[in-house]
Amino acid sequence: MNRPPRFALLCTALLVASLAAPLAAARPPPRPLCDGCGDSFAETAAGHGVDLSVERSTATVRIHRNGSATWVVRNRVVESEATARLRGNATLRESIADRAMWDTELRSSNVSEVGVVTARYREAGFAERSVGGTLRSGAFTEGYGYRNLAGLGADELTVVAPDGMRVGWSTPGATVSNDGRRMRLTEFTDAHEGRFVTFVPEDGAFGAALSPLAVAEKLGPITALNVGVFVGLPTAFFATLVGGVAGAVSWLSTRKGRFERVENYAGVGLVAVGVLAAAHPLFPVTVLGIGGFDAPVFGIGVGLAAVGVTLSTTAVRERATFRTVLAGAALATCLAAAAAIGGAALFGAHGVTTALLSSLPFVVPAFALLPAGYAVGRGNRRLGIATLAFALPVMSWSPLTAPVAGMALLLVLLAGVYAVAIALLGAPLLLVGASLASGGRDGGAPPSEPRDDSTAAS
Repeated sequence: MNRPPRFALLCTALLVASLAAPLAAARPPPRPLCDGCGDSFAETAAGHGVDLSVERSTATVRIHRNGSATWVVRNRVVESEATARLRGNATLRESIADRAMWDTELRSSNVSEVGVVTARYREAGFAERSVGGTLRSGAFTEGYGYRNLAGLGADELTVVAPDGMRVGWSTPGATVSNDGRRMRLTEFTDAHEGRFVTFVPEDGAFGAALSPLAVAEKLGPITALNVGVFVGLPTAFFATLVGGVAGAVSWLSTRKGRFERVENYAGVGLVAVGVLAAAHPLFPVTVLGIGGFDAPVFGIGVGLAAVGVTLSTTAVRERATFRTVLAGAALATCLAAAAAIGGAALFGAHGVTTALLSSLPFVVPAFALLPAGYAVGRGNRRLGIATLAFALPVMSWSPLTAPVAGMALLLVLLAGVYAVAIALLGAPLLLVGASLASGGRDGGAPPSEPRDDSTAAS
């Protein structure tokens, strides 16, 4: 009985791996923000047969009003035979400088008497014009700049605003001068990455509002597209699946009456399923544990068992209303989340991690199918509760503001697999909720609608 599900999971894992492999291979090699600075410059020189060591490296990026930038890179090289070669061989020096700094045009290079190699570059598209004469640069982001940034490269990098302009938004960790004309960075890590840099008119009356408007102009269309692709499509798929299950449950109610058997054995059945899920990490062979799912599965099991114990009491089932079922589902979700966090200490080698916390919202849609089933049992086929509960965690997981065209297929596939899993695993809760509606009170139930099995669930 266990072999088909595990075989399906294995096939899914292989499919995901096959899609992810070419994407990973297509990712460009890591390089610093200033790849003509420091160790990166020394590595390029070594590739040309010049062995040198850089003591200190600085870069000044002067922005122009048309969005282009002039880079002045200074590498202080330890005096050696290599320094003399660079000073005396302009062709070799320019070849190294040109190769070291990608996506720019080398304008000139020289070596001073004290061993400072200075190279000047022009970058045509460092920034782009936006609303109100603002300039917006994505050079400090992986999403809109270089795709695989790895550090600053230089010991110090200074960005100078165009004449008549000042820095609006700076990158995290940067120091902005008192007059707002210069932005200075001495390191660049993941904590500093991810924010657009803007330059606004120096004497503008609405300078504070121009930066968010400029960024919104860039991100707005991309966010709308990503929401539609990464959230809208999987959510519509999930709504269709659950709508089909709800239609089957609705048809069953007309053929089998009041779900007497489901109602009487709902508590015992959910307790059994919950115990199996909670005990899953203790199994000798665990498939779900590969991706670190042991703690969330344990939490869901505890939540299901708690719901089952509660529904084992006849008086609870008879007094069920839409509000009490909704409140019970919310409490079960919170209990599942708390149990997952507690279970992380038992099953997770790394304890409570960001990955675990980010996975907790994905337990919500399963328990949301309980009140959704109650609504179905009352003749209301609108499944907005379950659909919203599915859409919110998917939205929190989706890259809403990043241009990730290459990852679209993989992400949508993963969300689709998640939709199928929740629809299948949550079907019993939907059925139990409908059985509670058949025997519970009318008070607090959503407005009933005449049953029309031909009406599609939204």
